[in-house]
Amino acid sequence: MKIRELADLINGELIGDVEYEVRGVSDIENAKEGDIVFLFDSRRINKVRDKLKSVAAVVPDSLGECACRSCIKVGDPKVAMIKVLKYFYPTPVDSFPGDSHNKHVGDVQIGKDVNIGDYTVIADGTVIGDGVHIFPFTYIGYDVRIGEGSKIYPHCVILDRTIIGKHVTVYPGVVIGSDGFGYHNIEGKLVPIPQVGKVVIEDEVEIGACTMIDRATIGATVIGKGTKIDNSVHIAHNVKVGSNAIIIAQVGIAGSCTVGDNAVIAGQAGIADHVNIGANSTVAAKSGVMRDVKDGEVVFGYPADRRTSVMRNEAYFRRIPELFKRVKTLEESK
Repeated sequence: MKIRELADLINGELIGDVEYEVRGVSDIENAKEGDIVFLFDSRRINKVRDKLKSVAAVVPDSLGECACRSCIKVGDPKVAMIKVLKYFYPTPVDSFPGDSHNKHVGDVQIGKDVNIGDYTVIADGTVIGDGVHIFPFTYIGYDVRIGEGSKIYPHCVILDRTIIGKHVTVYPGVVIGSDGFGYHNIEGKLVPIPQVGKVVIEDEVEIGACTMIDRATIGATVIGKGTKIDNSVHIAHNVKVGSNAIIIAQVGIAGSCTVGDNAVIAGQAGIADHVNIGANSTVAAKSGVMRDVKDGEVVFGYPADRRTSVMRNEAYFRRIPELFKRVKTLEESK
């Protein structure tokens, strides 16, 4: 498409060659004529100025002069990028031609325009809403609810009584509703505590590949509306996650924790059981959280503490070699 058409699509101001033919999207390192790239800050633009001369770019409208052959200025380049990527890379295949004998669908209520892939098993009592896409090699247990417009990618396991809202995306290899990790020592033997609760996934949640969300012991493990969960995350029994939270790869959240609205938990952080992570708070990567985190608080470290406290302690720690030398000099002078 012509770049002027693309500028109309993203409501941007076009500067430069208005007849530039856009054939695809690229990162700046591999861009060639016909590509469009996305740049988000002036520091980055200055570093790649020479590479921009033959390509088009979407840049922030705060940028002054642009070195690229054609440039579209927009208020938020990431919003523009989402629109452009959806245009050039539409949603992949949603239907799965195959043999109905290659799947087992029990006594199930199925809405309109539902696609169910080969080698899928769906147990009795499950209700599937309109427009749901279930990719091949998926297991869905008894009495599951899946809301309209949701997508379940291959090799997912969704166990009994799980409730999934509307427009939820579950990426490959996810397990939802496995038993929570609960045992009681009876006469020297670890006896499993029955996990009879369920998992509730609210609308517009995305669950990354190979993530595990355990059912509650009693009650429900809940993931709030709009929350985004990265790959390889473990969320234990009876956890309550609020809306629009972000949980990044390899995070582990122990049982009965709460995570507030808009909280961010960065990669490889671990949250001890019964801890409350406040709304709008941030847990930095690789932190070990042993105490409650207040609303809006930023914590990191192991054990995690307020950012100011950790920075101060780190400054003291870095001075230890210097202090050791001073003490040694004082002792030798006696």
